[in-house]
Amino acid sequence: MVVSVKGTRFIYCFIIVAIITPMVLFGSGFWGPASEKVLPGVEIMGTGLQGLNKSEGMAKLAELKKELRASRIKLHYQDKSWPLLLNEVGFDLDEEAVMDAALNVGRNGSLLQRWRERKELKQNGKAILPVIEFDQEKLAQKVKELTRDITVEPSNANFKISDNDTVTVIPGQDGTGVDMEKLNKDLVSVLLEANNPEVTLSLVTVPPARSTALLESMNINGLLAGYFTRFDPAKVSRTYNISVAARALDEQLVRPGHEVSFNKVVGPRSSEAGYKNAPVIINNEFVDGPGGGVCQVSTTLYNCILLANLEVVERSNHSLPVGYVQIGRDATVVYDAIDLKFRNNTESYIYIKSFVSGGLLGFKIYGNTAYKRDVAVNTRVIQELEPEVVYENDPNLLKGEQVVKQEGSKGFKVSAERVVSLNGVVEGRESLPPSDYNPVNKIIAVGTMEQALPQIAPSTLIPPAGRPNKTSINHQENQSNSGQASGSAPGGSNGGASGETGSGGLNPVNPLVPAIKLINPGGVVPENNAKSSAGTTSGQSSGPVPDSFQNR
Repeated sequence: MVVSVKGTRFIYCFIIVAIITPMVLFGSGFWGPASEKVLPGVEIMGTGLQGLNKSEGMAKLAELKKELRASRIKLHYQDKSWPLLLNEVGFDLDEEAVMDAALNVGRNGSLLQRWRERKELKQNGKAILPVIEFDQEKLAQKVKELTRDITVEPSNANFKISDNDTVTVIPGQDGTGVDMEKLNKDLVSVLLEANNPEVTLSLVTVPPARSTALLESMNINGLLAGYFTRFDPAKVSRTYNISVAARALDEQLVRPGHEVSFNKVVGPRSSEAGYKNAPVIINNEFVDGPGGGVCQVSTTLYNCILLANLEVVERSNHSLPVGYVQIGRDATVVYDAIDLKFRNNTESYIYIKSFVSGGLLGFKIYGNTAYKRDVAVNTRVIQELEPEVVYENDPNLLKGEQVVKQEGSKGFKVSAERVVSLNGVVEGRESLPPSDYNPVNKIIAVGTMEQALPQIAPSTLIPPAGRPNKTSINHQENQSNSGQASGSAPGGSNGGASGETGSGGLNPVNPLVPAIKLINPGGVVPENNAKSSAGTTSGQSSGPVPDSFQNR
């Protein structure tokens, strides 16, 4: 086959064009963001982005966002108006999303589509739509504050409880509020328009969160059970903890078949959560800890649950009996460790109310009275556990002396039963979780301190004023001794010497040597001192658990 020179040239030219054209297009970013730069003509809200890579564009958009946050939009309704500062409502511009869109202009679709888009870009430019967001909670709250004169809060339906514990529904009321969905769209739109943006507000009807129909469908019409315990309101920290925990459970609604966790509702008992230090039981002892008193709340609720004939899912007793409820009917809780759980085993909602006033803590559980039963809770001690006697050495007591530091108390194993009746006919008996209470050992301190030997007190001889010289003293002494040898009785002489020694005067043998005064002669501990020492040790011991500390 013979190819002409002209044809050969055509083929060569075609090959060259076929090779060069893709290279040129690829180098210009025609097939993708190879150059990583925005094409000429691309802008957002009047800010040009041409020639910028992604990081450069995001830095420029950050400046734009800062300017927008400082701007205000005028809201108005009829003859009223309010300024809305964008920085106060969580305004945010998504710089990354905007730059991704800008870099993709003229680089998406087929070759023909890209060519047409680039041609349009050169002729008319391209405005990227901003990706704008608001913090909806902040926006709603701010708009609510600004427009309180033209809006009305809805009123939730609620329960009304009469003096005889019957329950009726108070109907809810619709309110009037700003159309927030429309406002969000309008805010974005006006930001793209003039220098002085304004938004006209629209009002809509706002239904209550709890409607009348919703509460009526719960079928709550009366009291299922109530239970109360007493506490000492003079114990301020403990009273405060009781109030905080009880308030967390007040007005709780429980759906049919659903389980409730005391710990999940009340939350952690910590100083960060606002709880104060009060006595709690740890290792069979009462010590101060955050949340002391909360167990009385769980115990009171537990007994109300029992009497309402609700299902007990989880319950644990204290390690020691408590004084505010019958043995075998307490319920201890420790956050993230020991919980009180129950289930609404009726086919209607239940409604929990708590009460704390004047040293009285109570719960009432309301529901469908068709499920109300007569409930008796019986407890029985099935075993008593005797305490051990533990002897502890005490170096602060005299050897052989014994002092009771802690009185012991018995432990118990207790069984419990719930008996359910209707119109005097027993419908069922249920064994409740048993209770094991630990005995508290009797602790006796035994002294190990040895008695100290008598010691000579350190002293310095100080002659009395006007004292005679040594020669005169010796002469008088000789005369005195002669007189005593001839006529004095032994008893009188000894008595005189004893009196001198006891009073700390001069030695009758040599007046220049001071008489020795013994501290506690004979090494005998005075009776009053011994009693005082023993009393101090007893005062430091814990002794029997006081009744006031049982109220935990």
